[in-house]
Amino acid sequence: MKVVIPSAFFLNKVPPVYVWDLHLNDPECRGVEIEDDYVFGIKTNLSDCGTIMASDDTHIMFINTIRNNDSEIITRNYINITFVCRYPLNYMVQQPNGENMIRVDVRTIILNTEDGNFSVSMLLYKDKAFEDKWTTVPSLTLDDNIYVKVFMIPAHLRLRVERCWATPTSDPYSNIQYTFIKDSCPVLLNENTLTVLKNGHSPEAMFRIQMFKFVGSSYTDVFLHCNVQICHNTAGVCQPNCSGDDDGFGRMRRDIPLSHTVSYGPIRRLLTESDQPRLNSGSVPPVETFVLGGLLVVLLLITGIFGRLWQRSRQSYPAQEAQLTLSNIHHSAEVAS
Repeated sequence: MKVVIPSAFFLNKVPPVYVWDLHLNDPECRGVEIEDDYVFGIKTNLSDCGTIMASDDTHIMFINTIRNNDSEIITRNYINITFVCRYPLNYMVQQPNGENMIRVDVRTIILNTEDGNFSVSMLLYKDKAFEDKWTTVPSLTLDDNIYVKVFMIPAHLRLRVERCWATPTSDPYSNIQYTFIKDSCPVLLNENTLTVLKNGHSPEAMFRIQMFKFVGSSYTDVFLHCNVQICHNTAGVCQPNCSGDDDGFGRMRRDIPLSHTVSYGPIRRLLTESDQPRLNSGSVPPVETFVLGGLLVVLLLITGIFGRLWQRSRQSYPAQEAQLTLSNIHHSAEVAS
């Protein structure tokens, strides 16, 4: 039984996968590179190399898998190619010497291969039961909790959140970053602000955080980002050790590059009445305040000037009128004489 796969399928990956990185179910059974192909074969007993045998009413099947070298963490290239050879149960040949025996021919099988992808998503919820999902832009006060779920599809492996951080823009590589989960463990010691509920136990990770109490009141919008790793579905190899007793198991293999980043945003801060004075306390009044104040002062000065001029005109008017009257009387007397 032999499987032939073009080497370009593996070498074109980033990083490339070499033939010595691969094996069958039995790690001792490895492939060889022949010209432009990777070749994996079982030359003697079909049950060798960890082959699984199964049967139905009409056929017997031999099942094996081409996979990566054993590792707890799956990074960018996760190889898992299962192949099956099936033979009829009633397969009997009459030999010239009269003996009846089953003979299995060696056949070369060319597999059509393609990449498999994992879809990793992030959702935000309003409640600790993770039932009421945010379907609009989340609006939170300083004390509001937000419940975050990171999950993968298909869900037949395990997911571990490695690092989570917040930024004031949608750029996960922003110069301003607030990290609250690092090495799969919470950075914040205050459990009232952050609680990791599930991580590395299943195809989903969950945590609760008071987002704006963590990043502070300087921002009205924040964006959430998480790096995740996909682990083999084996109990105990994916769960982080966040107890403080670092035995080398919970924080292992940090040299492997993180290959999956998922983001969510914006998350908007909801300003309450108590937040309004806090936003401007200790700050310089805006330019508009100075402009309006200056206009008011000028208006008051103009009003005062015109008021004083009007008052002076009212005081001088009776005297002018009296002088005019005396002048008229004097002129009448001269005419009479």
